[in-house]
Order: sequence, then C-alpha cells, then structure tokens
Amino acid sequence: MWYGNWWGQKEAGHETLEKGEVMILAIQFGALIFAVLLLSNFAVGQNYSSTPAITTVYWGAPPPGAGVTIKSGTNKESTNASSLSFFYSLAEGTHLVSVSASRFCTDISRSNGETETFTRLQFGYDSTRDSWRVILSPTLQRAEWSCTYSVEITDSTQQTLHWVGAVAVR
Repeated sequence: MWYGNWWGQKEAGHETLEKGEVMILAIQFGALIFAVLLLSNFAVGQNYSSTPAITTVYWGAPPPGAGVTIKSGTNKESTNASSLSFFYSLAEGTHLVSVSASRFCTDISRSNGETETFTRLQFGYDSTRDSWRVILSPTLQRAEWSCTYSVEITDSTQQTLHWVGAVAVR
C-alpha cells in the first residue's frame, strides 16, 4: 500500500522526504563517489608502468672474464667469443615470462647467410651486480661474417623489450 506520492507530500500520517531533502542527499552521495574516485588515484600500490630493460650486454664472458661491452647497433670486434651475456631488470613486482633470442649472420658480400634461434638459454643471478642475466651460447662466428643478434624479453604485465645488436668479427 502506497502512503505518499511522487513529490514527497505527506499523506495519511506518514512522513516522506521533501524535494529539498532529496536533492541534498543526492548531492552528498555524488560528492562521496567523487571523493572515493579522487582518493583512489593516490592509493599506495604497485606501479607496473615501467618496461623491462637490458642494462648491459657482453660479447664473451662478463667481467671478471674477458668479455667486452657491446651496444645496440653494429660492433666490430677483433676476437671471436663463445657466448653473449646480457643483464636485464624488470619493474618491481613483476617477473620474467619469456625470453627469445636469435641471430642472423651474413658474409661481407651478403651472398651467404645463416639463421639460428637459441633454444637453450642459461639463466642466472649475479649478486655482485644485483642483476639477472641470460647467456646465449654458442656464438662463435665465421671470420669476416657479421651477425645480428635479436633478444626479446616479456614480463608478467606483458611489457616487452626488443634489443638488437650486430657483431662483426675481423
């Protein structure tokens, strides 16, 4: 049984809200929702917005080994190396999901070439650097060939980093 009408007028001894009271409650409720949404932007939590990073890449064993630092782009080296090591970092609170690595090698005349996908990667932690590393092996190259190495790292938030560097052994 209905004792009031739509406009909040009193009927049969029952009290209902006046139009002004309804407006005040609606404004208060809207202000509460706005405050919750505004404050949720300042809540403390994990920030997963940063992407993975490859911090250093070594042609050969990293120090104290005889490896040398290489950069993305083309690197000319005088000695061959049996491995390529790269150190990486991830955003706090994330973990490594996948790593893939390959190389494409060609001779100077670019008339011959070969492709290799690295299927056995060695993972480790270097406590002196406080960093994780991956070792690609074997990386021995033919003399006068240039090999382009491609590495891709993906973390648990699906952030991906792609690193490309070439090594020419002369």
